[in-house]
Amino acid sequence: MHPNSPYVYGTSTRPATDPSVDGLLVALGVPEPEERVYLHVLSRPGRTTERIAADLTLRDEQVARTLELLAERGLVCRRGARPQWSAAAPDVAVEALLLRREEELCRTRGRIGELMRTYHRARRPSAAGLVEMVTGRAAIADRWRSMQEGARHDVLLFDKAPHIMRADPGVELPLLARGVRMRVVYEANTVRAPGRLAELREFIEAGEEARVLPELPCKLAVVDDRWAMLPVSNGAELRGALFVRPSSLLDALVAMFEVYWHRAPRVPDADDPGRAAGDRRSELLTLLSAGLTDDSIARHLGVSPRTVQRWVHELMDMLGARTRFQAGIQAARAGLL
Repeated sequence: MHPNSPYVYGTSTRPATDPSVDGLLVALGVPEPEERVYLHVLSRPGRTTERIAADLTLRDEQVARTLELLAERGLVCRRGARPQWSAAAPDVAVEALLLRREEELCRTRGRIGELMRTYHRARRPSAAGLVEMVTGRAAIADRWRSMQEGARHDVLLFDKAPHIMRADPGVELPLLARGVRMRVVYEANTVRAPGRLAELREFIEAGEEARVLPELPCKLAVVDDRWAMLPVSNGAELRGALFVRPSSLLDALVAMFEVYWHRAPRVPDADDPGRAAGDRRSELLTLLSAGLTDDSIARHLGVSPRTVQRWVHELMDMLGARTRFQAGIQAARAGLL
């Protein structure tokens, strides 16, 4: 920066103002050096340019120029032949800055369409710009994180291997806290690992609606009926994904999710009344329908594999089922889950 710029300041200490307001004006488009002088004038009204410069260990001409800029913004005013400076009332001056910034943001939002047209012109068109290829694990992870952060109402997920990143409480929990509805169908293989079901409890207790099936057709993420992402192909590694915008394809993906969602038994939450009363039947049936092994169920329920085997045989006899999986499905159809 040029040495004569009014923004080249010394190393003096900051004015003694409430630290909670630091950066407030910067967020409204006022450069930090101007904010610094404004906060000083706000806390020490009626001082001359020379006195303010001395307080801040700055050159008179630097402070004079900064004060003129602040006056143009309506943040400070001067009085007298040898001007003394005071801050304008913040509820008026700062509110005006805020309104101007809101107008700028509204204009920018209105031009997103123009940016998108430029974005698509710079790339090879694919399905008229409705489907975009995203390649590389890092790029896929970044796109998924952006989709989550932009969610307004609903997030739909098929949780199926391979995974590029673990579920992040720092992203999902704030979404649930601000009212975004999250519905997740987990493939049984993804919840069989020791401790995995316990991890899901944190999300379920925060409001996630979770269900489980032995197998899912693909990985899938849908946000607000506006975006969807699914792998280019199923396999051991996720190297490419399709990003789908509003279209008949997106509608079909949402419809597919709903079909599997209604077929899947739910993962009971930690406050399930039957569990609190000591009756684990509902949870046992859910784990059976998900295809979990006796050892996995035993670890989750905190009992021995032999106890699980005894409970399973009792349930199969009660339901007239020949196999463990059949017992879970029949229980779901009978409304026992």
